Amino acid sequence: MLKKIIQVSDIHFGEKTFSSDLKNNLLKQIGNENPDLIVISGDLTTQGYVNEYNDAAIFLDELKSITETHVIPGNHDARNVGLLHFEKQISKRKFLHMDKDGGFAIVGLDSSEPDINDGQIGVDQLEWLKDELNKIPSDMCKIITFHHHLLPIPQTGRERNILLDSGDLLRVLIDYGVDFVLNGHKHVPNVWMIEKMVTINSGTATTRKLRGDTYPSYNELLINDCEIFVNLINSETGYKKELANYSVAVDGNNYGICASNHNSL
Repeated sequence: MLKKIIQVSDIHFGEKTFSSDLKNNLLKQIGNENPDLIVISGDLTTQGYVNEYNDAAIFLDELKSITETHVIPGNHDARNVGLLHFEKQISKRKFLHMDKDGGFAIVGLDSSEPDINDGQIGVDQLEWLKDELNKIPSDMCKIITFHHHLLPIPQTGRERNILLDSGDLLRVLIDYGVDFVLNGHKHVPNVWMIEKMVTINSGTATTRKLRGDTYPSYNELLINDCEIFVNLINSETGYKKELANYSVAVDGNNYGICASNHNSL
C-alpha cells in the first residue's frame, strides 16, 4: 500500500524574508499531492511571539484540512518563552504516530533550548524515546523527526548547531533500528546514510533565507512494501526531483534497508 508523507520545515512566520506567495504555493502544491501525512520539523515562527503563532495556527488549520499534520518545535519557536504559545496553540512538543496499514511509525521529539540556537534531546526525553520505540513492531519502518540535524550538512558554513547530545541519540537510534531521521534547521536539503539509517534534511519552503544556490523546498517520502522514494519539491515552481530511493525488506521480523541509491542535489 503506497503512503505519501510530506516533510516541511522552517516556515518562519515573522521572518523578513518570509513570502506569502511561497506559503500559498506550498498549500496549493500539498493539496494537489494529497498526502497521507504532513510532518513539520520545527521553526514555525521566528521570534516565538504570539502574533507569529497566531499566523502559524491559521496555516496549520489549512494543512489539517488537507490531512493529518504533526509538528515539533525548533530553536526559533523556543525564543521569548515561545513554547508556552506552542503548547497552547499548536500541539504537544513530542508525538508518536503509528500507521499499521502503511507499515511505518513516526516519533517526534523536541530538540529546542530556550533562547539559543543549540539543541539537545536530553536524558529524560531519550528514555521516553526508548519507551515509544519499544511500542513499534519490529517489522515496521521507524522514522524519527526533530529540528536540529544529527549530522553536519554540506554547504552550510561553519558547523555549530549539531545536537549537543548527538552521540547519545545516535547510539539509541542505531540500537533500536531506526530507519529514517527527518530534520530541518539549516535551510539546506540533504540526504546522508549511516549504519543503514538515512537522515533527511529539509530546506525552507516559505522564505528567501537561502544558502548558496539552493531554492525554497520541502520533501516528499513515498513508502510502499518494498521501496521508499525521497523527492525534493521546489515550492516556488513545483518542480520535483528524486533525491534517493531505497529497497526495503523484512528479514525475519526486522524491517531494514537492503539497498540504496542517492542522486546529487
